[in-house]
Amino acid sequence: MLSLGCLALGILSCGRADDGKTRIELWTLALSPTFDDYMAGVIDDFEAEHPGVEVVWVDVPFDALDRKLVTAAAAGRTPDVVNFSDRQFSRYAALGAMHDLNGVLPGDPSEHYQPGALRILDLDGELLALPWYLTTQVRLINEALLAEAGLSADTLGGDWETLREQARGYHEKTGGFLFSLRLGEDSILPTMMLQSGLVPFAERDGRLVADLASDEVVAYVQAWVDCYNDGALPRSSATGGHQAVVEGFQNGRLATVQTGANMLNRVRDANPEVYANTRVLRPLAGTLGRSHIAVMPVGVMGKTQEPELAAKLAWHLTSAANQTELARRSSVLPSTTASLHDPHFSDHEHDAEDRMVVARMLSAGSLSDAVAFTPAVSAWPDMRLAFNEGMKRILLSGAGARETLEEVERQWDALLRAAPPATLDTVPRPGPAP
Repeated sequence: MLSLGCLALGILSCGRADDGKTRIELWTLALSPTFDDYMAGVIDDFEAEHPGVEVVWVDVPFDALDRKLVTAAAAGRTPDVVNFSDRQFSRYAALGAMHDLNGVLPGDPSEHYQPGALRILDLDGELLALPWYLTTQVRLINEALLAEAGLSADTLGGDWETLREQARGYHEKTGGFLFSLRLGEDSILPTMMLQSGLVPFAERDGRLVADLASDEVVAYVQAWVDCYNDGALPRSSATGGHQAVVEGFQNGRLATVQTGANMLNRVRDANPEVYANTRVLRPLAGTLGRSHIAVMPVGVMGKTQEPELAAKLAWHLTSAANQTELARRSSVLPSTTASLHDPHFSDHEHDAEDRMVVARMLSAGSLSDAVAFTPAVSAWPDMRLAFNEGMKRILLSGAGARETLEEVERQWDALLRAAPPATLDTVPRPGPAP
């Protein structure tokens, strides 16, 4: 079977064609057909600035990228510039399949991009991609349900730990649930740990190892397990995904939810009564005061024949002007600092009664302190699955938290040993927000 490892081999990509043109192949994720016009304009502008260059654009479904890259590698041709999800990027970066962008970019990336988005792409001194668009979340609160427990937008906790304690009081007073979160299925606990400065990793002999069974991590997990076992969180927290969490809010069973701003329209259409009581707040953070962002990187493949030209295309695609226009056409956020000064995000004369406008403003306003808390570790998807299964055993079968985390730690270490070597530099470890 072909593996992703073949992408790190000496495979050619696009280059000079028989007609004298230099062709650069760009792959993006799930933009067509909605953004065909936008991408055509971006490409036309780049080609006009670089006579004799032709950009070949290929749009790929999210779940087909790995397969198509392996197939392209087997055929002896990989694209020059590729748009990844943050989790996919970590795999290819660890394989050595990405070109270091230091020295080939036409400008200084630290002057253009949000630090929290750029940081996870700069590994062990190599800048392996540029951040393109971002997604983050906001909090939706049902003010009528909060009032039943004497809570309001002003008294509701802004971090996970405070909200956890308020969930107990809310349940005691109302018999209902303040919120839900994914503890077992697609668990967000690893991200929440990092948001609170708890790092379930260490470095030994220059190599990343798991540190899930530390007293601090065990205590953090146990606190959430106790909240669940005491009935302050709904049973769906053990096995339900994000869909179940959103449905709980829109059906009036949860007083608050953390989700994407685009879910506002879904709540409006599904339950106008809940929507009428809905208010939008800044996203929740951990004790570091930093919310999480998902980054869509754009990288240059290591075997491109035109590294400088490919880097220029990645730079052009992720420019402030192009990102601002993309954000205007969608619900995504830009990774460029200059874009956030655009009136689309900064004009406070916008309609304050429009919840979508408020959500956009609050999302953009949180970016200055936000961080992508996704470890750039190739084995991370499999490590998350192992953690999920461990959490389900704790929540559903009554397994001990320490013993289970010790077993998951052994699984993590096995996965890390089988993966390309990584260091602690691949794990986001920011300090507290200013």
